[in-house]
Formats: sequence, C-alpha cells, structure tokens
Amino acid sequence: MAFSDQIKFLAAFIRNPKHVGAIAPSSPALAKAMVDDLQVPDTHTIAEFGPGTGPFTNALSDRFKRENRPAHYLGIERDENFIQILRNRFPDMNFVHGSAEHLPTYHSQSKLPPIGGIVCGLPFASLPIVVQDSITSMLNDLLQPGTVFRTFQYVHAYPLPTAIRFRRRMKNMGLQMQKRKVIFNNIPPAYVLTWTRSGKLAPINTDPQRELAKA
Repeated sequence: MAFSDQIKFLAAFIRNPKHVGAIAPSSPALAKAMVDDLQVPDTHTIAEFGPGTGPFTNALSDRFKRENRPAHYLGIERDENFIQILRNRFPDMNFVHGSAEHLPTYHSQSKLPPIGGIVCGLPFASLPIVVQDSITSMLNDLLQPGTVFRTFQYVHAYPLPTAIRFRRRMKNMGLQMQKRKVIFNNIPPAYVLTWTRSGKLAPINTDPQRELAKA
C-alpha cells in the first residue's frame, strides 16, 4: 500500500468520517478476498460502491486482464479527490462521481451490459440510516436472481446495532448471506459478506446474426 494513499485516505476520513469509515485503504489481502472468487460472467458488468483510492478496483483490473475478459466495470465514488486518482490510475475503467443509491441511473447512462455483481466498500455500520435504507431499497429492486452483492464489515463493527440492522434488512429482502472467515491482514480485520438471490442470471445473446434475425 503506497504511503501517499494512506495519507489521502486519512485526509478523506477527517473530512467526512461517516462516509469514509476507515483510516486506511483496504489491504491487498482483503481486496483478493473480495474479488478473486466473485462469480460474475464476463458478459455482465461489475459495479463498485466507494472505490476510494482503488484497492478493490486494482484487484478487479488485474482479474480482467488475467482472464482476458472485457472491463465491464462501473465505479461510484462520492469524494472528488478520489475520482481524479481513480481516473488517472485506471483510464480504461468507468467512474462516476455520485452516490450508490443512484446506480440504476448511472448504469443506464453508461450503456454497459446488465449488472451481474456489486463490490461494495461503503461503511454501512456508520452510514446514516436514511442512506442505508435508500441503498438497500435500490438493491432490492436491482438484485435479480443470480446477481451477487459483496461487501465487508470490520470485526469490531459487526455487532453494532446499525450493522445488525443492515444484515437483517438484507435478509428480509429474501437474500441469502455467506460469511467468510476473518481477514486478519487488514486494518482493522474484517469479514467478507456475500448476498445472492436464488436463481441464475438471465443469459445475454452475443450472437449478432441471431440479433439481426429477431429485428
């Protein structure tokens, strides 16, 4: 992790601790746990909430290159300083300056393929309830059968009422949760949490001849 990134992240935390929620960027170990086994077809888009200085984005970019898959990606970041960093570091990726609850609008404007997975770096335990509810309501409409939503919660924050409320709300929407063992090589240590809605993603026809035949 670059020292300059740590300084920038700490400065962002001081400016807006409720939205940043941590004093340091996520570690490579947490980024690997968040990204490597994410089951999203290369015909679908992966969205990211709160990429910050880009640890998860970097892991996704590496995976796209390693698997020779198209960079169907849309990152949503609130901090203008982070947006500039992200666009400079990942010129082939799509970033929007805005709020996660507006993902459907940003996605429609991007002309990217349907969303198959979301990687989330937002600190739900520290977000205001009204923001938490607006994001989860959006997810309830967006997460079709087979779509994956993955986030993390710090070990010390996991039992907080706001964190419990978030997990209960996701459960009440009919989503199934899986919790991975603690990632200790992160500051602070964190659980990786994955939610899915039962079923499979609708296939996307990529054969142009069949598309012309339907027209």
